[in-house]
Amino acid sequence: MYSVARGCAKGELDNCGCDRKIRINEPTDDFEWGGCSDNVRYGNKFSREFVDSGETKEVPEGLMNLWNNEAGRKAVKANIKRVCKCHGVSGSCSARICWRNMESFRATGSYLFKRYDGASHVKMSRKKHKLKPVNKFMKKPTKKDLVYLKQSPDFCLNNTKYGSLGTRNRRCKRDSDGLDGCVLMCCGRGFQTIPRVITEDCECKFYWCCYVLCKKCTHRMDMHYCN
Repeated sequence: MYSVARGCAKGELDNCGCDRKIRINEPTDDFEWGGCSDNVRYGNKFSREFVDSGETKEVPEGLMNLWNNEAGRKAVKANIKRVCKCHGVSGSCSARICWRNMESFRATGSYLFKRYDGASHVKMSRKKHKLKPVNKFMKKPTKKDLVYLKQSPDFCLNNTKYGSLGTRNRRCKRDSDGLDGCVLMCCGRGFQTIPRVITEDCECKFYWCCYVLCKKCTHRMDMHYCN
């Protein structure tokens, strides 16, 4: 949807162009609608026809995909901003023309990632072909929420069924906040630090033509491993 809507506005697609829907200004507005807006309406329509066409409401997976597809479209529509440009003599802003653009793809992705963290665990209601929370005490997901049917496997522990070796004894980086950091990789089990003596190539030089000669350098390094 995002790429199609932006492609329409850029003139990259034959079947669509800018969204030139006439918008009515409020009395308090100090601008006029105009310019070339991202064609979110066409992108939304295209997404429904193309992405949703292979899904069915007869099976849980189809219902889940249709729900999440719609949540994704709503995420794009929730991240639309007004962009304006001034027109006037000698840099004045006697007239201000505005149009609507989608936020950056990264901003929309971050919005969806927050929804992903709070996704609802659901199951199919056989009577109505609808989704409902697995836990009856949990609130029903809104149309903006993401849903899932199965719990993700715990990759922190050894699980031969899913081919996961777990993270025990995995090397990690103590000071990293990323996925390679000990805090995340070790899954709260802590880690141990073992000093190692490392020998590696150093002071390498290129000689014409054509080979490289290196010295061997030895140094001490602390290695961190998950418990």
